[in-house]
Amino acid sequence: MLVFLSGIFSFALTACDPVDPEHDLLVSNTKLELVDWHVSGLWVINSPVAWIRVTNYNPVPIHDITLEYQTYASDGRPLDKGTFTIEGTVPGDGTTKNFIELYLGLVDLYSERLTCKLISVKRVNH
Repeated sequence: MLVFLSGIFSFALTACDPVDPEHDLLVSNTKLELVDWHVSGLWVINSPVAWIRVTNYNPVPIHDITLEYQTYASDGRPLDKGTFTIEGTVPGDGTTKNFIELYLGLVDLYSERLTCKLISVKRVNH
């Protein structure tokens, strides 16, 4: 019985995570750059406000650009982690678009460093 249940569980996990080669190609042909940022807030609710630059080297426009951010204390200790989806479209063929004043989420007041990593984009369907 245990072998049967583990087989079903294994199938369920792999069935929910299909490999999408187009998605991987779209992400690999997209460059995300953190240009500038600062923490905004009133010492109670603090959010990193970021300027993100996205360059789309794909032949098609992209949207729903999702990034993962991480904040760090002055000693390098990780503080907060989250995701943020940029609303907007970036045309293809090497077009660069700037997204300014993006309030990424709630973070520790003592966040001294911010990193951003591109995790997902979607093709614009006409």
